[in-house]
Amino acid sequence: MPMSKFKTFQYHLNTAKLPEKRDLTFILMADLHNHRYGPDNERLLAAIEAQKPDAILVAGDMLISNTKQPFEPALALFQRLRKKGFPIFYGYGNHEERLLIHPELYGTMHAEYTGALLECGVKLLKNEKATFRKADCQAVIYGFNLDLKYYHRMTKQQFQEQELLDALGSPDPKEYNILLAHNPVYFEQYAKWGADLTLSGHLHGGVIRIPGIGGVITPQARLFPKYDAGHFSKGGRDLIVSRGLGTHTVNVRIFNPAELAVIHLKGRGGA
Repeated sequence: MPMSKFKTFQYHLNTAKLPEKRDLTFILMADLHNHRYGPDNERLLAAIEAQKPDAILVAGDMLISNTKQPFEPALALFQRLRKKGFPIFYGYGNHEERLLIHPELYGTMHAEYTGALLECGVKLLKNEKATFRKADCQAVIYGFNLDLKYYHRMTKQQFQEQELLDALGSPDPKEYNILLAHNPVYFEQYAKWGADLTLSGHLHGGVIRIPGIGGVITPQARLFPKYDAGHFSKGGRDLIVSRGLGTHTVNVRIFNPAELAVIHLKGRGGA
């Protein structure tokens, strides 16, 4: 499933929870959906290397939940990135979640894919957390598996912060807490829970973007989503929504390039 072009988007954030003048650079990837940019995703790999990231953060849907769709494009990319030494923290999207909870439909697909990821050193965060450290900087990264009912089309289910507490516990407010949460629709609840930075995808940038207005429609067939793509802030908390690296079902992008996101997080001290 080849695509020809993607665009690198740069995001600059700062926080008092990192030491003064220290910085971290993260790559955010989401919604690859088995697409390739050149043989073995060589152009995507080169673009990631060029940014010299400290770590790669995955917000889900790197494959397609279909037994007729091989997961090798995503797996091969992660294997090559790990060989180059990049730490990778992987949160689930709805496609990975389907593989996990419906083995009667997808057989051993989840076990084979995740087993290979773990073997090459990818950190899978299934309602789990991990600490990333670089010298005297650190961030705590959480991966949240959102229930599939929150992905149903034509509806928006009410989501309660308690579900995050039940799955992940309470984050330490002294730490810089990053939440990998595939669906950005519930940003207010993620922020209230304590995510300093939420990283999402899922909406594919709204599929069609109208200049000055934004994305038109979501995978749930809801019009003009609030958190369609880019950087949003609320009460000192940040959300970055990737436009995604691929497409699925609706293989259309209009004024809406596929996205490789680069996050520059700078410390300003004072925490």
